[in-house]
Amino acid sequence: MLNHNTKSCTTRIVDKSVQLSLSLFPQAYSKKRGYRTFHFAFGCKKNELLAIGQNDPDKPSGKALKFARMFNTRQTMAYPYLHAEIDVVSRLWGKVHIDNNIKIVVVRLNKTGQLQNSKPCKSCKTVLDALGVEDVWWSTNEGITNGEVLC
Repeated sequence: MLNHNTKSCTTRIVDKSVQLSLSLFPQAYSKKRGYRTFHFAFGCKKNELLAIGQNDPDKPSGKALKFARMFNTRQTMAYPYLHAEIDVVSRLWGKVHIDNNIKIVVVRLNKTGQLQNSKPCKSCKTVLDALGVEDVWWSTNEGITNGEVLC
């Protein structure tokens, strides 16, 4: 059962991530009108935005394949399309120490800019877990959650 107590939420980063997603959405939509949804991921540390990632389902990605091989995520090795979570991790890779001090917020918007479910898939969760990233938030149709608290 989700706790709807917004005082428990890390609202500053979550709100900023949603607002940034909404501001990035028009440009993403103009480039990919055929898409049903758009995923954005935000990597933060101590309330500072460090990197933004976006999914790219158009073509196989060397970046996705690199991380799939490093973390032995077989689904992604077979279908190496870039997910927003892996894109943001790749942008942080080598620039900051990725551990439990990193917060990831994943936002999915539909064609009309409404929030949709963006819970990380098994492959992305495997990579985030292996790196020690524990503070992961994702959008749902009702708001943003970490699986325990709904903002």
